[in-house]
Amino acid sequence: MQPSLLATKLRVPPLARHALRRDRLVDALEQGITGYRLALVAAPAGYGKTTLLAQWAHATDLAVAWLSLGEEDDDVERFFRYLLRAWEDAQPGVMDSPLGVLLGSMMPDSKAVLSAFINTADDAPRDTVFVLDDYHLIEEPAIHDALTFLLDHLPQTLHFVLACRGEPPLPLARYRARRQLLELGPQDLNFSADETEAFLNENMGLELAEDDTRRLQGELEGWVAGLQLAALSLQQRRDEGRRPLISGRHRFIADYFGEDVLAQLPENTRRFLLQTAILERLCGPLCDAVTGGEGGQAMLETLERENLFLAPLDESREWFRYHRLFADFLREEGKRRLSGELAALHRRAAWWYLEHDLPEPAFQHALAGDDAELVIRIIERYLNIMLNSGELKIVMRWLDSLPAAWFSAHPVLDLARAGTLAYTGAFDAGLRSIDDVEQRLTLVEGEDARWQLAMVKAVRCFMACVQNDVAQAEVLAYQALPDLREESLSFRASIYHALGDSYRRNGRWEEAKACYLKVPRVIDVPGFHLQAVIQSAHVFGALADLELLQGRLRNAAGYWKKALAAIQEQESWGRIELPVIGWVYIRMAEILYEWNELEEAATQLARGLERAKLGGDPQTLIAGYLLAGRLKLTAGDLEAAGERLEHARPLIENAPFPDWVSRFERFQLEFWLAQDRLRAAVDWADEAVHGEDSRLQDRRPTTRLSSTAAVTTNEETQLAIARALIVKGDGPSIERVLALLERLLEAAEAEGRMAVLVEALALQALAHWRRNEEASAMTSLEHALRLAEPEGYLRLFVDLGLPMARLLQEARSRDVLPEYVQALLEAFGQGPALATTEYEMLPEPLTPREQDVLELLAAGLTNREIAEELVVSPETVKKHAGNIYGKLGAGNRTEAVARARELDLLN
Repeated sequence: MQPSLLATKLRVPPLARHALRRDRLVDALEQGITGYRLALVAAPAGYGKTTLLAQWAHATDLAVAWLSLGEEDDDVERFFRYLLRAWEDAQPGVMDSPLGVLLGSMMPDSKAVLSAFINTADDAPRDTVFVLDDYHLIEEPAIHDALTFLLDHLPQTLHFVLACRGEPPLPLARYRARRQLLELGPQDLNFSADETEAFLNENMGLELAEDDTRRLQGELEGWVAGLQLAALSLQQRRDEGRRPLISGRHRFIADYFGEDVLAQLPENTRRFLLQTAILERLCGPLCDAVTGGEGGQAMLETLERENLFLAPLDESREWFRYHRLFADFLREEGKRRLSGELAALHRRAAWWYLEHDLPEPAFQHALAGDDAELVIRIIERYLNIMLNSGELKIVMRWLDSLPAAWFSAHPVLDLARAGTLAYTGAFDAGLRSIDDVEQRLTLVEGEDARWQLAMVKAVRCFMACVQNDVAQAEVLAYQALPDLREESLSFRASIYHALGDSYRRNGRWEEAKACYLKVPRVIDVPGFHLQAVIQSAHVFGALADLELLQGRLRNAAGYWKKALAAIQEQESWGRIELPVIGWVYIRMAEILYEWNELEEAATQLARGLERAKLGGDPQTLIAGYLLAGRLKLTAGDLEAAGERLEHARPLIENAPFPDWVSRFERFQLEFWLAQDRLRAAVDWADEAVHGEDSRLQDRRPTTRLSSTAAVTTNEETQLAIARALIVKGDGPSIERVLALLERLLEAAEAEGRMAVLVEALALQALAHWRRNEEASAMTSLEHALRLAEPEGYLRLFVDLGLPMARLLQEARSRDVLPEYVQALLEAFGQGPALATTEYEMLPEPLTPREQDVLELLAAGLTNREIAEELVVSPETVKKHAGNIYGKLGAGNRTEAVARARELDLLN
């Protein structure tokens, strides 16, 4: 919805120029509302409900959240989204609450929304009143049930006011019994005798005698709309001489409007009113489009000035609406006087709305205009984006409202039904329906059959992509794309989007990227802003993921920023899944972390994790918790890092995400290294290398984390194994590391996986350095640095700890990329590195017997006591102790035990 049009629903209506100030009722509301949960202003049309509430809202010091409801708001998600928007106007910042996050996403859980609403209400700083005008237009039981739940659970500082034509289906008897309901009915809203006199003589300038005002009061019983009609009649006939103010035939409202209002107006004004009465809301350009003339804005301003039942909806007087009674009369009169042109008027309105990217009013007017071709065009443009934005109910409502004869005459409409079936998972039923449509289209001749058959192929292509049948999808896309008509931009873009997803799912990255890049080019045209925004959020996110896979951080960050910009567009609000939004924030935070922009990374991560928690998506939560753990490790907060790791553990154990299992294992390894629990890290690496496949667990104090496969080919796991074996440091382990890294480098280079290539080269440099092969170490490091420098990699090197810092110091001494190396070394000074262990100080692994001796030394036993315990000679114990001292670099048993504790070698 256009921002200016949406604002008319959320703002308190401006005060009408000729409205009488209802002081007694305004005072009653002001004094009573805060004492009740619900205030009900119920009366038929014409009793001044909206005017009264607007007067009160403009006068009160309470925070007022105003929502003018329409028939299109009879949907629980839309209802609460607009309610939240209104609340934001009254209490800025509410949109940033968990309630705002939930409602800003696609298809939020209704129970979560109600819970968040109450929690947000508990934090409200002052009394807030929600005014729901025209609540009688709401028929959806889910909305009534939700409102009842809120009324029963809201804090005392929040109140609801409903303006409607009758009693709403809420438990009003219960609220009356509990004295929780304030009521104003027709008798309360009628003008008193004094108000009638003031309105007629002061507001309308009639200068009537007291007898005349009392006669009008008695005839109309203070009915506000009737008095306004009578006043207009008198204004227009004051020169005709004295006549009865109210006659019998004027008991019918149509007579008033027809004879005393409409008949007295100039022909051009009368025609304007009848033509534009088809519109729920009016603005100058829309009126010009419908009437085919000019000067619509000036006419609207004139009608308002002359008090002809036209109310402004905003302070700028851009949007207006006719009074309900007057609009009903004009529409009935239009059917009688303009019967031959009503359809054309609706079609003009539909085209205006379509050109302004407003599909729902466009559809309603196209349907009212009996224009099947235009309805098909609207469905063709918006079907895919609405289904993918969670607006299934609206699509179904559209299709259900179409005449049955249209489906017979236009098979493509059944294709829309087939698409909705497939979208909801009823693939077999959808395919049968598509088969039927295709068969019927073979009997149609001409150009229409060609493009409609192309749409059939497009829908089949979408379904093949969902089923991961890439080959079939390619064939169908090849058949559909050339024959789609020029304006079928939505279907064309959706084909490229679906193919891109399929290619990415199957590792065909370049083809995926090529398809994704075509999507924004196809729909970057006027009138397609909604599609462009929604699809951009998904496409740019997918492109960012592809760039990350290939290690291109700067391109990835650029795409993530574009995805975030699309998500933050007004058109995206409520149309993108919460986990998708969380994923974008978290992945952007990962890049910021790599660039060592830790504060901004934490900010983006917090936003992402909030959405991931509310959305409940395991994969997004895992990504968020692991990055949160890294940030805590970087800050030196091991306890908090461990908590984040434990948050992720149950999700990993129960979720089918092999890549994230590997990332979890890797972070667990780095966490052990940060704790100096080297035994756990080395044991895990040995277990992974030798193919043990035990259940994922954390067995303290000798914790082991099993690999998910015997010898996994996952790059994350291989890099983690390499890291652990370098820590182990013995000759065979280093040999194994270099062999593993050689294979990894070869595969990463072939696939263009630069991030893997850089890290593998950095680890290769550490392995060579560990074997005192300085030249080889510096060659590998320089290669890594030259690849990494253009993309700004920092944490990849810093998180490898002090051994990498020494390598970088050596690189600086050799003048290797001096500016970049200096930036890396400065990053080491910003906080603890993940692993600060001195690799050259690590021990050669102890033999099982030496381990036994070490345990008994730590227990305080003498050599003789140890010999008796192990059933060996004291000389053998002495020999083992000497070996232990040598491996641990200790001079005596006290130093050996202390060093063993540092290295986590004791059980």
